[in-house]
Amino acid sequence: MEYGDRELKPYQLTGAMQMYEASGEEIYKDYVMSCLQEAADLEDRENLLPLQDTLAYFFGLKHTGQESYRQKIEMLIKEQQWTLDFLPFAAAYETNFNRKEHYNEIAAHFREKGEFTGTDLVALIETIGQISEEIYEYYRELRDLFKTVIKEKINHLPDSPEKLEIGYSILRACNMGILQKEKYSEAGELVWKTIADSCDGNTCGGLQEMLKAQYAILKKREK
Repeated sequence: MEYGDRELKPYQLTGAMQMYEASGEEIYKDYVMSCLQEAADLEDRENLLPLQDTLAYFFGLKHTGQESYRQKIEMLIKEQQWTLDFLPFAAAYETNFNRKEHYNEIAAHFREKGEFTGTDLVALIETIGQISEEIYEYYRELRDLFKTVIKEKINHLPDSPEKLEIGYSILRACNMGILQKEKYSEAGELVWKTIADSCDGNTCGGLQEMLKAQYAILKKREK
């Protein structure tokens, strides 16, 4: 997606949001907000963010309270097809604005999924992150599904072409309390260490930033 000279790739805003959570550095928040503002300046009714980053609208609403973000959220939930990449957004909407009425529909998308790709796995853990544990039936179903999928995926590390998605999902799940850190975190950490030297503030892509953020959160909690 292009905004003037800026091109947004999937997970880029999510990476910045997670780095803001991990570090508290305003530069990450400012980057997200500037991208959202550019999108608002250029768009009509079209969604200009990658589906994987539409949670940024909730980020914008949280940090500004501006009604325009709420309107964008309402428009997207009505008009966007519910693909797996969009389900974290749908889950956030249901949790925050719609009394969790369509949790079953969200769970069904994953329930009916056959083989999971790495991006499907990321969508699943991000969706779980937006599901309220108060509705334990669906939270548990998705949690248990994630555990089943990750146990198969982890067998293919460290040579899997999906190692970034797998490593990120492991660390995110450890930080969420879905996976036992003592048992699983080392696999996720190893993935981060394989890319850490080549990933800096100028070259680190969105998914790498997400992995970096979850590694930082994990280490912070160990202190």
